Amino acid sequence: MIYVVTVAIAAVMALLCAVWLHGAPQPTSWVIAFLVVAFIASLGRPQAIGPMQFSVSAIVQIAAIPLIGGVGASVVSLIPAMTERTSAIKRIFNSAQRVLLVLVGSLAYHGAGGIALRPGLENVDLFTLVVAMVAASAAAALVNTTLLAGVLQRDTGGSLAFILRDALPRVLSSYALSFVAAYLLVVLWSPARLGWISALFFLPTIVVIQWSLRQLADEWAIRHEVLAPFVTALDVRHPGAADSSRLAAGAASAIAAAVGLRPSFVDKVVMSARLRDVGLLALEGRPAAIVRRDHAVASSKVLGQIGFLAGPVEYIAGHDERVDGQGWPEGLVGEQIPLGARVLAVADAWSDAVTDGCTAEEAVRLCEARVGTALDEVCVNALRRAHGRGQLPAVVR
Repeated sequence: MIYVVTVAIAAVMALLCAVWLHGAPQPTSWVIAFLVVAFIASLGRPQAIGPMQFSVSAIVQIAAIPLIGGVGASVVSLIPAMTERTSAIKRIFNSAQRVLLVLVGSLAYHGAGGIALRPGLENVDLFTLVVAMVAASAAAALVNTTLLAGVLQRDTGGSLAFILRDALPRVLSSYALSFVAAYLLVVLWSPARLGWISALFFLPTIVVIQWSLRQLADEWAIRHEVLAPFVTALDVRHPGAADSSRLAAGAASAIAAAVGLRPSFVDKVVMSARLRDVGLLALEGRPAAIVRRDHAVASSKVLGQIGFLAGPVEYIAGHDERVDGQGWPEGLVGEQIPLGARVLAVADAWSDAVTDGCTAEEAVRLCEARVGTALDEVCVNALRRAHGRGQLPAVVR
């Protein structure tokens, strides 16, 4: 609560200063047109595609800076945020966050040589416009990341620097996409002299982008949902398997992010952690020694026909390899083992230990004791850091 109030006060003070320095946004017709576009854009909720979120609202916010200035862009960003159907505290934070990122973006825009694009302006330097809008987008992304990282740090108690390092590439990626669309909108609006009519041309584009993002988000969600029956079936045969899957997936996500894997690879490692023991279903009734030895290969065979699981299947097949070469099935050594499989091996060892009754700290120590023999040192160090920052999943007894 204190953090949100602080951010809100900072946003109010910054907006008052901007109004005092620059006055009301002009021209009025452009502000009204942008408000209409912003409300339409806000109808589409941010789409979560794996660990990343995309929203077309950022396109409108960035495009508004050169056309109606920082104050106008703040108003355009602020009003839709205040009418969101969320809790009051979330509306306050979202509104303040948008005001701050737009105002800082506006400062970066003018600092990079950007000028206010007004009706009748001729000979706009498009290269300078690109540079200035890139600066505005980058500054807005930095502010957005920092404020969001503050929320996560308050919630998790983890390291702010780590959260920033983890989140920044994702936010920058989404703002890079928004910049391209915003630049096209601005060029059509002012240098091409279409004015507010360009918004009419651009609205279908916003709708198509929103629709495409929803399709990608739905596809990602379906891919994960279709895996749930495997885990449920395993849990019926082996009670506790679902919770073990949750623990391993959470630990794998934290370790993979800590060793610097890109979000798409983190997603694959998480899927491999969820499904690593599915092969137990194919080995029902076999001797325990054979089950222990063959379950990874059996899991990869069960899942091997599913095209989008090619990466996770590779990690599952290799997670019983050992860095000293004494593992199974190929006897690979050290970095011959795919990094995703080494991450999964550590997450698997940690989740097995806590499932057997160890505390989270004891399970980390057990993993550290196996460094250089069964487990990879870099991945175990990442596990230790994730544990220290409270990023490992909660153990429920």
